[in-house]
Amino acid sequence: MRVSIDKTIRAMSIALDLAQISSKYNDFPGNDPIIENITNVNYSDHKFMHHSQRTTYISLEIANHLNLDENCKYRIYISALLHDIGASNFLSKSHSADLFIKEHCEIGARITNHFPLFDNLSNIILYHHENFNGSGPMRLSKNEIPIESQIIRISDLIEILYNESLSNFEQKDNIIKWVKNNCNKIFSETIVNAFLKSAMHDMFWLNLQNISFASFILDKMHPNLKMFMGIEEFEDISIIFANIIDNKSKFTATHSKGIANLAYVVSNHIGYSEEKCREMKIAGLLHDIGKLAIPLYILDKNDSLTDEEFNIIKSHVYYTKIILDKIDGIPNISEWASNHHEKLNGKGYPRGLKAEDLSEESRIMAVCDIYQALTEDRPYRKGLCTEKTFNIMDNMVSQNFICANALNYLKEVVSAFSGSSKKYIAASYNRNKI
Repeated sequence: MRVSIDKTIRAMSIALDLAQISSKYNDFPGNDPIIENITNVNYSDHKFMHHSQRTTYISLEIANHLNLDENCKYRIYISALLHDIGASNFLSKSHSADLFIKEHCEIGARITNHFPLFDNLSNIILYHHENFNGSGPMRLSKNEIPIESQIIRISDLIEILYNESLSNFEQKDNIIKWVKNNCNKIFSETIVNAFLKSAMHDMFWLNLQNISFASFILDKMHPNLKMFMGIEEFEDISIIFANIIDNKSKFTATHSKGIANLAYVVSNHIGYSEEKCREMKIAGLLHDIGKLAIPLYILDKNDSLTDEEFNIIKSHVYYTKIILDKIDGIPNISEWASNHHEKLNGKGYPRGLKAEDLSEESRIMAVCDIYQALTEDRPYRKGLCTEKTFNIMDNMVSQNFICANALNYLKEVVSAFSGSSKKYIAASYNRNKI
């Protein structure tokens, strides 16, 4: 396996933006708007559409004007794309603005502390809300703040202030004025001047306006990041995002990791190569990444879903494929992950594939997902026992929903440990470092 670091980070940044779009902080009782005291910027009202890409574009513009070296630009590029990785599940919880700002920085730093192949991302993300005058959450000031964090700070705020529903003409002067007014308070004079060099050109504002459909803007200016991962590093990143996916809802704390283990042990049981077993595990880890786009009130609803809500939740597999298809080198993983709700009779979703379109790997992923979901607690019921779960799944085979062979493989794996699937899964969990 040879996977592009650049394409992976870009795809994951889209997933993070989808997570923030779906997390409407003010929709939850007791939540006040997140308005940062020193900036008076309201994070709750922002749409976060293309937030990571636009923040990254502004950051690279500023970095170019500062003539920073390529290694520094690498760090800025990756950190800007991932700067809100700690906020992806945080907007739905009741917190004060100060606590939200501090904790999402700390959570992001902890998550990226284990990020493969890049050093110092953790500190950059930890300090991306620091202010030049020392009034930020960690109380760093001036040159104590990493230059990368300073650049992401101003870029993040400019993007939050930028309103996609207004023309550039209506807002650019106000944004420039706001930045100037906060010179030597939130931002250093050096950073402000670098921004102003870009802001004086129409091209800068047109790129901000069009970044939603013009990915070539970032392609043209980002650092030459010709770096690739093997299966180990890609699995490490997949584990990080599986944790983010599963933490979105209190009812899915181990869902993706559980399916990943089931997929691995079933694949191993039927004789797939070790590399293919690992690829199946990664597909399990990432199969629900599209759920980051689904509002939490639907995921955690303690009642039957309306037709509209069910259609919204069905869209998660569409988003899974959109995200994973952006990563070069993993077409099989993308296919297996995004087919887990397809049915042999063509009545699944999102593509309505039929038996002849569904590989053995996709069929295995589907039965692992169903088994894991039925045995887990949900808002509307307790998890089912193995016997009842398999009775339900046998009925699904008779209706031509799922594959009899794939289900038999799963049954053999579960029964291999005297019917204790949880014991078997736990053993695999420890062996395979999920």
